[in-house]
Amino acid sequence: MRKLCLFFLPLVFFPLFLIPLSLNALELVSLEINEEIIPGPEPITLTVTGTLSNGIKQQIREDLVWRTSDSSIANVSRRGTLTFTGKEGQVTIFVNKGAVSGKKTINVKAWPKSLSIESTLVYSENPYRLLVKGKFSDGTTRYYGPEDKITWFSTNPWVAWVNNEGIVTFTGEEGYVSIKAVSGAFSDSVNTTVTADKETKLRPKGIKIKEENIKYSSLAQQLTLVAIMHDGTEEVLKPESANWHSSNRDVANISGEGVLTFTGKPGFATIKVSFGGYHHERLLQVGRFLKKIKINQSLNYTPAWDNSPFQLSVTADYNDGSQLVQTTNLKWTSSDAKIAEITEDGMITFTGEAGTVEITVTGSGDGDLIIEDKVTVTVPPREKSNPRQLFINYNPISEEGFLTPQVYCIYENGEIREVTDQVEWSTLTPETASIYEGTIYFSPNPGQIKIVASFQGLTDTLTGYINGLNWGWGSGKYAQKTYQLRIKEHYVPFSFRPLQLTGLAIKGGGSVVDVSSQIRWYSSQPLVAKVEKGVLTFTGRVGKAIITAQGFGFRDSLTVEVRPEDLQPRVEHVEIEGQLVKGVNQLKAVAYFNDGSSKDVTAEAVWNTSNKNVAVVTETGQVMFLKGLAPITISAHYGDKGAEIERV
Repeated sequence: MRKLCLFFLPLVFFPLFLIPLSLNALELVSLEINEEIIPGPEPITLTVTGTLSNGIKQQIREDLVWRTSDSSIANVSRRGTLTFTGKEGQVTIFVNKGAVSGKKTINVKAWPKSLSIESTLVYSENPYRLLVKGKFSDGTTRYYGPEDKITWFSTNPWVAWVNNEGIVTFTGEEGYVSIKAVSGAFSDSVNTTVTADKETKLRPKGIKIKEENIKYSSLAQQLTLVAIMHDGTEEVLKPESANWHSSNRDVANISGEGVLTFTGKPGFATIKVSFGGYHHERLLQVGRFLKKIKINQSLNYTPAWDNSPFQLSVTADYNDGSQLVQTTNLKWTSSDAKIAEITEDGMITFTGEAGTVEITVTGSGDGDLIIEDKVTVTVPPREKSNPRQLFINYNPISEEGFLTPQVYCIYENGEIREVTDQVEWSTLTPETASIYEGTIYFSPNPGQIKIVASFQGLTDTLTGYINGLNWGWGSGKYAQKTYQLRIKEHYVPFSFRPLQLTGLAIKGGGSVVDVSSQIRWYSSQPLVAKVEKGVLTFTGRVGKAIITAQGFGFRDSLTVEVRPEDLQPRVEHVEIEGQLVKGVNQLKAVAYFNDGSSKDVTAEAVWNTSNKNVAVVTETGQVMFLKGLAPITISAHYGDKGAEIERV
């Protein structure tokens, strides 16, 4: 008997950071100086982070080469110690490791080397500014400016208050006060004593912003600062004597003189003010609101829109800078519902009546402000044609258990229009067929079917017999036996081209089989319409003909009719040629007729854009994008036929 011996070898793990880069085939791809460099008299030790080709970052210490773009401003040692000379100017610090480099550019400002307050602190009823002078690292002697960042302190704000800009305001109280200025390691102070021979004022107990209800405004607002006295009275203070601050400058800014400006962006901001040792805060809120809306659709009227609702939208600009294509939270109105009806949500329907209608959309802006846009549409008068005949395209035969038929209307001028969405359906045999949202559903029960479609006083009726979805014979010889023969087409309008009719056999198992080539076809009037092997050809003469299909012991028929107006060429479809790219795009519209002819209708077509705020289209089919390439749909209609070209 053989024994199976297993040997276990110890696995040794090495930390990845101990494996040299070369063993892992990794490369250094970039270097970055870590420190935020603030120029000053003290040396700064710089460190570097490197990014590897696998995306991992790690500190790099070896083989670094340092240099500066201007040694008169800054120098860096071999070990990365950075020192500044004190001279002002722009300097770039470079670091290299082999062919990989990194850099950081600094605008160097001279730093102070001394500080003294030149002004004498004396009592005054009017605020005044203390001036500070000093020597700087570039060898100059000058007054401190706002960029030099002095911090001011008052030892007794009850006597005298100093704001961030060095403006001193005496309260009128007596006592000793010292005002101190600090910049880095340097400071100086001035002091005075306000004696009782000065007229003392009633001591305040607090401060506040006088304006109670501060609302968003596109205009700057001057805030009023008041001192609240112990007797309940209020005294207006000079706003430039106080310290003002905004907690969120993305929402609101406040100047040193108390002037408030809103950016227009939504959010919260706290306005803080300090004076004489007192502090006050006011929370401001700016909501999100509409600033502008523009209707997107160009709305150049075409008869194809009649009684076919479609959705309008706007491009909405908000105060936070966002721009949205929007249909909701707006209100749409029509100046004349006889010409165009529109729901409050922007679903528009043209009735076909001639005239001029104004479509208006409104939305809520800031406060009670109403934002609106409007467009005027002119519907030209045209010759009306009354409906002549309604027909459903297919008979109710479906092995899937349902049928969604299309319905067409033939008008007196010979036009054929689809009216599926506008018909009303009813079933006279609910035990075998039901209708929901234009779809016919067959029940498992065999029996007769009778379904009616109605449109503008016209009707068409589907009739037939359904064996049932789960026909009882199921299998065996009965499953392949034919129990019914039907012509799939319920009605066929006149056509210049031959049309293929379809003969269907319903089998005992419930299946439907195409038997067009296995049955015999007849026409009662071959001079009007001929049929051979299911191919129907109209001769061009007016009249009626009954087309019959016969086979397997069954027959079915349909009636065709040709009137003089049917023989006039009609547009079958329109195609747009061209493409949507940068620059000006010249599109071409071609109409194809039912007699096989075609015509360039670019100049005659009605052109529309789905969003004129993205791209405009001229009357001759020239398209131009306004802000660069973006998704758009351009349409062209000739008569009641149209085509679209999209850029997604």
